[in-house]
Amino acid sequence: MTGIVVALSLSAAIANSSGQNAGPVLEIWKYKTGGFVDCVPAVGGDSVYAGSWDHRFFALESRSGLMRWSIDAGDFVDAAPLLVGGKVVFCSWNRLVRCLDARDGRELWRFPMPASGFDDHRQGGPVLSGGKVLVGGFDGVLYALDLETGRKEWSFSTGGPIRGKAAPEGFVGSEDGFLYAFDPATGAVKWRFDAGGAINGTPAVTGGLVSFGCRNGRVYALDAARGGEAWRYDTGSRIEYSSPLVAEKLLFVGDCAGVLHALRPDDGKAAWTFHGAAPIYSSPVISGGLVVFGDNAGEVRFIDPSSGRERSNFRAGGAVQALAPGPEGSVLCGSRDGHIYRLKPAGGAA
Repeated sequence: MTGIVVALSLSAAIANSSGQNAGPVLEIWKYKTGGFVDCVPAVGGDSVYAGSWDHRFFALESRSGLMRWSIDAGDFVDAAPLLVGGKVVFCSWNRLVRCLDARDGRELWRFPMPASGFDDHRQGGPVLSGGKVLVGGFDGVLYALDLETGRKEWSFSTGGPIRGKAAPEGFVGSEDGFLYAFDPATGAVKWRFDAGGAINGTPAVTGGLVSFGCRNGRVYALDAARGGEAWRYDTGSRIEYSSPLVAEKLLFVGDCAGVLHALRPDDGKAAWTFHGAAPIYSSPVISGGLVVFGDNAGEVRFIDPSSGRERSNFRAGGAVQALAPGPEGSVLCGSRDGHIYRLKPAGGAA
């Protein structure tokens, strides 16, 4: 399907929201696909790479939103792609991992993952670690693939699907409720921690701690070397696909009550909370000095990380579960209204 790019003036791009003092957001462009966009875009150079539930994977020009190229992925694409060294690696629901030339979409290699008995409803994306592509499957297996050839270097199995990306330092969560620490060079499991609920986000590693959210509503921080619990924080609601972000000396994570939590990463104490209107499945990002998240009502909120005050907001036509920092302080947003948006607060961070 051919994408449609619409550029809007500032006056036409202001979206109403519940934030009484929130400022306007400039919609720089939007690109229309034929299905949900749950795929977090990858941004590199002057291109944006993403996929859609319309079975397409594509590259757009980052400044204009015009299509550069598009391929038929053969199934839904909802996992964030990996952009590295002129290559883009992505997964689709037909259990194929593909590596393409980022310039023209030409396929360089593919790796088929085996079928599994687990249900298919969110896929973990690839990440680079020591020259290997780490990617989790519906089958609960974490695979390490050679970046140049796609050859499998090693793998290990968990007891449930892997819905989030692995951390390149050697950590991955599973729907079996365990966080696994592993050697990225060999795949040998060092330890595992029973969190008591599915772990569907990507762990964050900083200051000797590995932090992650869990479906039981808890955020955990563990000693990265040994797996001992350093602290836990109970949000009071499920955490699904919102991965923690450590930035601006805080840890940010969203829950299914629509609350963004800002925690102190050393002890897990709350610095502030922001209460939105709908479940947060997106992972927060920092862009233009603001922390940004989307929710299942289609709200995209730009928050001052120091105070928790909302600076700007925008409403898409469907749930926003995919965000990435864009060029020049902008944000790329995928929505279930079928669009990718490039947005920027009209007044900047302050």
